[in-house]
Amino acid sequence: MWQGAEQEFAAGSWPMGLFEALGKRGVYVFKPDDGIPRAFLRNGGLCYIHGNLFEVCTPECRNPLEMLAYEKACEAYARLASWTYQEDTGEQVHLYKTNIATDPKGEVPYTTVGSHENYLVKREKYVENIHLLIPYLVLRQVFCGAGGYVNGRYLVSPRTIFPKTLYSETSTDYPIISTRDESHTDDVFSRAHIVNGEGARSEVTTFLKHSITSYILRAIEQGHLTSVPEIEAPIESNKAISLSLDGDWTVPLKEGAEIRVIDYLNSHYLEAIERVFADGSPADHDLMALREFKWVLGKLDEGLIESLDTSIEWVIKMRLTEKVLDEYIVEEGLSMDAAKEAAMYQYTAVTDPLYDELVESHGLRTIISEENVKKAFMDPPCESRGTLRVALAKRFKDELKTMSWSYIKLKPEINYYPFEFNELGGWTNKKIKAKTAEIQSLIDSSR
Repeated sequence: MWQGAEQEFAAGSWPMGLFEALGKRGVYVFKPDDGIPRAFLRNGGLCYIHGNLFEVCTPECRNPLEMLAYEKACEAYARLASWTYQEDTGEQVHLYKTNIATDPKGEVPYTTVGSHENYLVKREKYVENIHLLIPYLVLRQVFCGAGGYVNGRYLVSPRTIFPKTLYSETSTDYPIISTRDESHTDDVFSRAHIVNGEGARSEVTTFLKHSITSYILRAIEQGHLTSVPEIEAPIESNKAISLSLDGDWTVPLKEGAEIRVIDYLNSHYLEAIERVFADGSPADHDLMALREFKWVLGKLDEGLIESLDTSIEWVIKMRLTEKVLDEYIVEEGLSMDAAKEAAMYQYTAVTDPLYDELVESHGLRTIISEENVKKAFMDPPCESRGTLRVALAKRFKDELKTMSWSYIKLKPEINYYPFEFNELGGWTNKKIKAKTAEIQSLIDSSR
């Protein structure tokens, strides 16, 4: 299933300086001259400034394992921006893959910093059945919550303090699912735009989040998931689960009963995923994701939360704060509560070595190789639409007016007509050459 992620990094008051610094490293293949701070990257992704946030998007990826490599590449781009800015100014600006931050305007205590997920789904099946996702998106925090402090209290998922509604096109409503329908491809498809997600450093957590969500969407498409019990007051249940750290999670159902969160996931979503696998030919990484999901649910069901402290983000962070006194030097004058929150931010900073040190010293589990991340940093997914965009940007840089995910427009004096490319895959060298020749022919005829 084609998918992508948008990662917002908290960057204080310096996002424009970081954006400009990254551009000096030769990683932008096209930056429009319209004054809007956005640029396509050499790996087919996109970097831009959103409010006071430095945001990096992955290119379109075929599956969750590929997605993981490109999400780690997003962290590398953010790190490179920080390093370059420091070389230019002598000032170090950390970039945090956090999920909440202090509001820079001071209007509210916290503002959200998130990781949005995008999945390409068949419009007819998805739009009619979008409600089937809601319970899953409320419950999934138990295995992919990012963890963190809100008002001095540790939560499984800090993002749960924000949602005001289940569906909305408006981001200020903080919906669980955005209904803004921009598939950037053929109209037969829609975009499942999930905006209640959280960025995680843990590779296992990120892999599971994208894997299991894509399998559930596939189950909906294939008719293997047609009904689930409705949760009573899902926004409130979302918060209640996050407040409980002992694993004894239950949610009230509209029919009047209560059900354990793990029982709900096993009985309704896991069974649907297994039917998808039985009907198809799952790849090795799919089988790995399913095994991992079952193992995690099993540990949660047994109450063995501590056994997840090398794989699941919210548990890793919770255990980290418990070790602050024993293993780390706390600055003089810093209270224990403040030290724990500082440890959270230090862990999430892609510009700080703490996470990598924990991988070595505490055995945090990894899935993707450094070589695969380097490749994801340098190049788009093979024969993907990202490969085409990069090729067009390099070939027609001087003639381009603008570039989108699914089209380019030439400068008005040539022809301000969009050249569309809706197909996400199959962009072989031969096919790219044909599209390039088509555009070149139009440019030549205009001269």
